[in-house]
Amino acid sequence: MKVLVTAFKPFHKSTNNYSMEVLNYLNNVEKLVIDVCYDECYREITKKFDLEDFDLIIALGEARSRTELTLELAAKNLASFSIQDNAGILKKDELIVNENIEALHTLVETSCVDDLVKFSLDAGKYVCNNLYFHLLYNYPNKSLFIHIPECNNDSNEYIKHAKVIEEIIKRIGDKIWNI
Repeated sequence: MKVLVTAFKPFHKSTNNYSMEVLNYLNNVEKLVIDVCYDECYREITKKFDLEDFDLIIALGEARSRTELTLELAAKNLASFSIQDNAGILKKDELIVNENIEALHTLVETSCVDDLVKFSLDAGKYVCNNLYFHLLYNYPNKSLFIHIPECNNDSNEYIKHAKVIEEIIKRIGDKIWNI
């Protein structure tokens, strides 16, 4: 099974991004760190990779207000930022795609990992949601988004979350692709 995992660079006065830190500990996947830029994050991925080549695409982002690893089941067609992205863009109540779509849901079978993560239907309205919406719009059968909770810059936390993500990949691979 060929898997791509992306993570974000630091943003808004942070010196690190937990998603990027966790990505460093993942094994046997293609990796890409992307900028926290509304208009560029998805294009940055598609410039580097042909996403058709992957069986599974997992985007990681951080959600420091959360206490558990959270697998997002949906993304909204809405961008409404409380802070600027790294390019200085501030979106307020704008559609991501100009279509009559309220939200998109992953079509990846996730019931096999319900003991590993918390599920959420709210990927926010910032760059994480934007990226996930684009992934689901184009690749709903193989796209997931996982938010990394507060880690207090603890490498043991990064390792713990990386192991859970590797187990998610294994279980989804076992269930869907019988590998």
